[in-house]
Amino acid sequence: MITINYQMFGNKGFQLRLRLYQDGETKFINVTKLLKGSIQKRHWNQKKQLFIPSCPFSDENNSILVQFRQKYDEAAINWTGSVFGMIAAMETARQDNAGTPTVSQFIQSVIDDLNKRKHSDGTTKGSFEVYQKCERRLQEFCKAKKIKYEKLLITELTPGFIDSTFEWIEKSRAGKGKNYVSTMLHSIIVKAEKAGHLKFEDFKDCSWWKKKRGSAHKFNTLTEKQCQQFANLDLAEVSTSPLNELYRDFCLFILYTGQSACDAISLRYSDIQKIGGISHFVFKRRKISEKQSVPCSVPINQELDRIMLRWRQYSKDGYIFPIRNKEKLKTQTTNNGDIKHFIGKLNYWLKKVGKAIGCSFPLHTYTFRHTAITHYISKGVPVIYVANMMGTSVDNCEKIYYNNQGDASSRNKVLAAMKF
Repeated sequence: MITINYQMFGNKGFQLRLRLYQDGETKFINVTKLLKGSIQKRHWNQKKQLFIPSCPFSDENNSILVQFRQKYDEAAINWTGSVFGMIAAMETARQDNAGTPTVSQFIQSVIDDLNKRKHSDGTTKGSFEVYQKCERRLQEFCKAKKIKYEKLLITELTPGFIDSTFEWIEKSRAGKGKNYVSTMLHSIIVKAEKAGHLKFEDFKDCSWWKKKRGSAHKFNTLTEKQCQQFANLDLAEVSTSPLNELYRDFCLFILYTGQSACDAISLRYSDIQKIGGISHFVFKRRKISEKQSVPCSVPINQELDRIMLRWRQYSKDGYIFPIRNKEKLKTQTTNNGDIKHFIGKLNYWLKKVGKAIGCSFPLHTYTFRHTAITHYISKGVPVIYVANMMGTSVDNCEKIYYNNQGDASSRNKVLAAMKF
């Protein structure tokens, strides 16, 4: 059995090496250059194999040692030969991995695959930017730990590496970004398993970030009175934006149709069909179009006709609203940048309007979708019809969108029925 531990050596200041020993055969690997800060001998606890808290960058240096030693510990678990044989086998395995992609190369291949998937308007379906954002955090982590990120193979990702990344985010970034880094690393490892590089089973016990069940916005819906106030508000008293009317009509459009903002922005006149003599918007949601077997079907009322008529003269290339057009799609540097820019500006505007109509929560575009679903269900529209209309499931209507606390109609029915 190979014994592996760290030990100090030499007489010129603090120096540390990894010692691999078996039956009189010893191999030393100097790790001093990997460490950070001005370390003294008194900072090292040989028995616990770690730096004491008073050591400069103790947490980071301890993580570096754990990360460095891990590959030797894993190699030694089932090794039956000599120390030097194990080292040679590890080197051979690394050479055999010459064709294995680096983490950076693998992430780029994921991004390339996402960029091949296109919406009908030519924009990319996949949200590849978040993979790039995750990679920047990995580069920063590796730099802090003195790991050469550009040479890090996808097969060298280990549970220890993943958890060390999360610990670094908690300490150096106060936890900011752990949600998307965790989500993207989870995705990368799943894809790496499909490519035959890793086994996700090895990573199941990592401290993955978990999204809270349900929706934090479930109970953020507008009352009927607030909807009326919003429709009739004197916007000049609230905002000086030249887009006041466009913003309001866009939100009212979502309130009637229950669409998500990105779907409403992308909607065209070519999506209108006559069904049973009534005009409907018939479309598949951008987010789930590949999985959506039945398209959304939203009947068009007079208010929706009014909104479309008002903005048709300003819209281009068949879009309902004057927000996106072919020229923007060709020239924008960020994928779906026009959608992101408009929604960002609109949500900023809604903060002011929300206060004016007495919202007890920050008003956002998605509030109108939640309100629409709650309103239709409260008025007795079958939930399966609402789910189809909104491009979601009955289960999601219940868990994510429907606000029973805001369903005044059903509440009043219960109060009236409280007679025995």
